[in-house]
Amino acid sequence: AKDVVTEYGAYCTLYRHKKSGAELLSVATEDDNKVFGMTFRTPPTDSTGVPHILEHSVLCGSRKYKTKDPFVQLLQGSLQTFLNAFTYPDR
Repeated sequence: AKDVVTEYGAYCTLYRHKKSGAELLSVATEDDNKVFGMTFRTPPTDSTGVPHILEHSVLCGSRKYKTKDPFVQLLQGSLQTFLNAFTYPDR
């Protein structure tokens, strides 16, 4: 599905993977800033903060993936203006 958001001069295309149903929304604008986001619907069963702790644990590396702070390494080879990861309440 293709749409235009005229207020932002954005051209939006929604893609859906036939087998998994995964969706990708492409938003193209004339803005020099480039961004992407990945979200996974994993609603928590309580408010203990476990998803946030897991986020930090995953980003601390492992035996196979030695990087202790991937954002520092990403910053070194990036022209980014904002770089972060989030856990966010489902709304």
